[in-house]
Amino acid sequence: MEETFTKLWESVELDRSRQKEFWDGRAVHFNKIFKQNETAQEAKEVLNYLEQKGALTKQSAILDIGCGAGKYGIEFAKSAKEVACSDISSEMIKYAKQNADTAGVKNINFYQLSWPDADIAALGWQKKFDLVFSAYCPGINGAQALKKMLEAGRKHFFVSGFVKRTDKILGNLRKHFGVKEKEWGDRLYYAFNLLWIWGYYPEILYKDKYWSDTFTIEQFADHFIARKNEKDNINKEEVIEYLKEFSEDGVIHEETKSKAIWIYWKI
Repeated sequence: MEETFTKLWESVELDRSRQKEFWDGRAVHFNKIFKQNETAQEAKEVLNYLEQKGALTKQSAILDIGCGAGKYGIEFAKSAKEVACSDISSEMIKYAKQNADTAGVKNINFYQLSWPDADIAALGWQKKFDLVFSAYCPGINGAQALKKMLEAGRKHFFVSGFVKRTDKILGNLRKHFGVKEKEWGDRLYYAFNLLWIWGYYPEILYKDKYWSDTFTIEQFADHFIARKNEKDNINKEEVIEYLKEFSEDGVIHEETKSKAIWIYWKI
């Protein structure tokens, strides 16, 4: 069974060669989101959950994989002893450092790296962390990446992602340009089953989420094109022309509904 779920997970993963470029391009937007009140509220909800599990204390050493602009890592640093944050994107790390400075937290360090390629022995991360955490991070991309989380942690672990997600305008673009709808949920389904096979007892929570966002037409066109493996087959000018139908004074208002999953386990 382990081999089955390992191969299934491998079959749904996308080409990683453009991941850094993609997330570098999203960093400005993620930093804008970081500054919104809803972001802080969501982070605090996760922290409260982890505190109830005993996974976050004043003595905790925490690893945040795929930290983005610091949404969770900076909040962890306000409560924990030390925090290490990693991300594949150098631009994300740049903004995360700025946000940490603004927040006045000193017990946090940042590492620009790809988790599947990270050498945790060389980093000195083997069994170093009380909590290994990864929220909505594509870097947890298979059985080996999941095992690496286990190798870095001493007791508590958390991953989250989407099992269902609908983006109103993005969905229209996919249909219009014949781009296959992204499948959500498979990765964490495979992760749960592998953890079970390995002898752990992962706990699951589902969370309904809704948010809206604004983009210029060009920003949204870039956002759409950057997500596609079929990038070279989609003409940006055609995307911009089609988006005019959905814009108000040159602004796109995107609405997203989703069901998120939290998976927590301990050893």
